[in-house]
Amino acid sequence: MSQTTTPELQDRAETITTHLDEIATPASDDASAVKVGHTRQEIEQRLDELVAHRVPADEAVRTVVRGLVSEAGLEQSDLPPELARLAGYSKGSRFERVLLDDVEEADQWIDIVAEVVDLWEPRSETIAQVGLLGDESGRLKFVKWESAGLPELVEGETYCFQNIVTDEYQGRYSVSLNSATVVEPSETTVSAAAEGVTIGGTIVDVQEGSGLIKRCPEADCTRVLSGGRCAEHGAVEGEFDLRIKAVVDDGSRSINAIFDAEATAAVSGLSMEEAQAMAMDALDTGVVVDALIERVLGQPCRLTGPVVGEYFLVDDVASGPTDEDLSSDQLDPAVTARQPTRRMLAQEINASTHTFQESEEERAPVLSLSPTGVAVNRVLIVGALTEARDVGSSTEYWRGRIYAGSEPVFVYAGQYQPEAMQFLQQAATPSYVAVVGKLRPYEAGDRVNVAIEPESIVTVDEGVREAWLTEAVDQTRARIAEFERGAARSAAAAEHYGGDIGPIEEAATEAATELGLKDSSPSGRSEGPSR
Repeated sequence: MSQTTTPELQDRAETITTHLDEIATPASDDASAVKVGHTRQEIEQRLDELVAHRVPADEAVRTVVRGLVSEAGLEQSDLPPELARLAGYSKGSRFERVLLDDVEEADQWIDIVAEVVDLWEPRSETIAQVGLLGDESGRLKFVKWESAGLPELVEGETYCFQNIVTDEYQGRYSVSLNSATVVEPSETTVSAAAEGVTIGGTIVDVQEGSGLIKRCPEADCTRVLSGGRCAEHGAVEGEFDLRIKAVVDDGSRSINAIFDAEATAAVSGLSMEEAQAMAMDALDTGVVVDALIERVLGQPCRLTGPVVGEYFLVDDVASGPTDEDLSSDQLDPAVTARQPTRRMLAQEINASTHTFQESEEERAPVLSLSPTGVAVNRVLIVGALTEARDVGSSTEYWRGRIYAGSEPVFVYAGQYQPEAMQFLQQAATPSYVAVVGKLRPYEAGDRVNVAIEPESIVTVDEGVREAWLTEAVDQTRARIAEFERGAARSAAAAEHYGGDIGPIEEAATEAATELGLKDSSPSGRSEGPSR
C-alpha cells in the first residue's frame, strides 16, 4: 500500500472495493460471480498515482473504476447503480440543459450549451484544455482532461456538453469534461453574458510602468512609448497618459490590474493635470509614481471591469471596504504567481517562527509556517507606528515598532530597503501606517523572533486601519476554523508549535470587540464594524 495515501483516498478505495465485491459475490445461487482480481491496497495505489499527477480525486475514481470494469470484461448494464455512478455511467441519455449561473453545488452531473469564451495555456500535462465557458446566464471555468479523449474545442464556437461534472474550490465553481462527457457542436449559437465582473481587494503593490506615461499619437495606436519610440511607428511626439499597474490582493490570491487615467484619479485623487504639474515642477516623472504609492497602497477597493489578456482592466472603482473578493473564475487569466499577502494579527505573525521551502529549486521562496497551519510569504499589516529609530552599529539600520492589533510587530529596513528606511527616518510617531513585506525569523539568543522586511510602507488614515483590522479578524477566524478541521498543514503546525492557538483566538476576539463586531466569538464570522 502506498505510504502517501490520504484518508480520503483510503475511504474511496474502500467504497470501490465494497461495490466490486457485490459483483464478485453473487446475491443468489443462480447468479454468476465476476473475478475482479485487485485488492483494496492495489486500488489505493492506482488512485494515489493519479492524484500524484494532479488528477482530481473524482476523476481518479472514475478512471480507476472504468479500468477495473474493463479488465473484468463487464458491460455498463452489469454494474450495480452505485458502481455505475462512480464510473460516471449513471447519467441518462436525455439531454437536460442547465444554465451556468444555476451551478451551486459540486459533484453534480449536468448538461449545458455554452460558448468557448477563452482558452488558456494548461499548466499540467494531464489537462488537454482549460478556459472559460459562457452562456446567456454567466461564465464558468472548465477543464478538459487529457485522459477523456474528447475533441478539440475551438474558441468562439458553441457546443452541447452532456455528462459534465461540477466542481468547487474555495467557493468557486467550475466544470470538468471527463471520459463520460459527450461533446457535439451546437445547432444554435449561444452568446456569453457580458464579461465585466465586480471584485474586491486591497492594492498591495504599484508596479513598474505606473504613473505618467506617453502613448503613440497615431490613429488607432495606443502603444506605450519606450525611449520616445513606438514599436510600430518609430520616433514620435507622444501624448501623456496616467495609469496604475497594480497588484490587487484579497489575502487568498492576487491579480494584475490596470487603472486607466479616470480610474487612477478616482482611487488616488490625483488628476492628469495635477500629475503633469507635479512632474514639471520636479523635472522628474518619478515623483508621480511616489505620490500614487503613498495614496493607494493598502487601500481596500471595489472594482468593476473585464479581464483582457493577463490584466483586469478597471472601468469603475469605489474606495473602501467591500464584501466582494477575487474568487471569480473570470479572473483566472489575471491571477499572479505571487504568494498571497496574508492579513495577520501580531500574535500570529510573532509566533510564526518555523520556515520551510515547498521545493528544492534554488529560487523556491522561503515560507513561514503559521501556528494555524498556513504558508506565509508576504503579509499586509496596518497599525500605529509608535517608534522609529536607528539600531545599526556601523551603518544605518532602522527599526519600526507597529501595533498590528494589541501587540507590536517590528519592521527593519537598511540599505537594501532604501525607500522604507527613508520613510522610517522621516516618519511621525504615532501615526497609522500600512506595510507590505515578508516575514523574516531570526535568532536572538536562545529564541527565535520574527520581523517584517518591508517592501513598501506608507502613511494611511484610521479608516484604512479599521478596514484592515476587520479583514484580519475575519481571515484569522477562517484560518482557525481550517486548522480545527485538519487542513493540509495543520498537523505540521501542531507538531512545531504544540497545537495551542489560544493566544491567536484571544487576539481575534479582542480585536473584534474593539471594532464592535456583532459576533466576537473566535469561531464566528465577522459581520463588519458597527456604525
